[in-house]
Amino acid sequence: MKKILSILVIACVAMLFVSCHKDGIYNPSKKISKIYYTGSDGVKNLSQVWTWNKNNTLEKIDFYSGGSLSYTYNFTYEKKRLVRMNNYANNRSIEYKYEKNMLKEANTYSGGTLQDTYTFTHKNGKIVKITDTYLNNKGAIENEINPLQFILSEELCQTVDQNRKRISDGKGTIVWNYELTWDKNNPVKMVMTEEGSSENVVYDVQYDKKNNPYYNAYNQFYFEDNLYNGHLGQNNVTRIEYRETEDDGEVYTGVENYEYTYDGNYPKARRHMGDGYTTLTEFEYTK
Repeated sequence: MKKILSILVIACVAMLFVSCHKDGIYNPSKKISKIYYTGSDGVKNLSQVWTWNKNNTLEKIDFYSGGSLSYTYNFTYEKKRLVRMNNYANNRSIEYKYEKNMLKEANTYSGGTLQDTYTFTHKNGKIVKITDTYLNNKGAIENEINPLQFILSEELCQTVDQNRKRISDGKGTIVWNYELTWDKNNPVKMVMTEEGSSENVVYDVQYDKKNNPYYNAYNQFYFEDNLYNGHLGQNNVTRIEYRETEDDGEVYTGVENYEYTYDGNYPKARRHMGDGYTTLTEFEYTK
């Protein structure tokens, strides 16, 4: 009887922790203050400066290029939950909508014009499907910037962009679906498909056992870029293997590997090794 009661208590406590988790709340134990990026040319540059509010929410991220401030992401909250992110320099924003503890919808705007609508499907407290409805309008496309340019290498950014936004003139609304498979708190597989097309891209992802400083940070304008950057995982990505199948059956594959050095349980440097290039991202944390 005592054993049964103990099991019930443990189950109730586990349910309590699951129910207390809220999408859109980002409060890591170690908070990023600066990020430095060294490209394949070997030149190290300051790429980001993070500013935190007194209540431990992220106030803004300043992005640098060539030693000069390029643009800023500003974050707005309701009860510490992220509801809006703005890039005033490019007149772009994203708004997040929630249902109870779960993220249900995210809308991106460019020049005041709706560009993307993301809807989220959950199972057991995890996001298992994302539907991205992209509105192909000229005004939005002309205002786009590459949200990955300071995080990943130029080569991988180009690969991601080509996979994600293959847009031709005259093509109307495009719908992408992303289906996620989880291993505990890490998404280990993502399948991307475009409605009306037989093309698909499959990503298989491996992780380390250390803490990911981006865990639960929704700080990319395209939500799928949070997936590519590993922001949904509790641990750090060590390997991404992708396989793209085109309409004609042609298959393309690639592998991205990551190595880390750590400050305690958090990374202080991430080395990214792609096809013929290596880049380095270094992290500083608040005191």
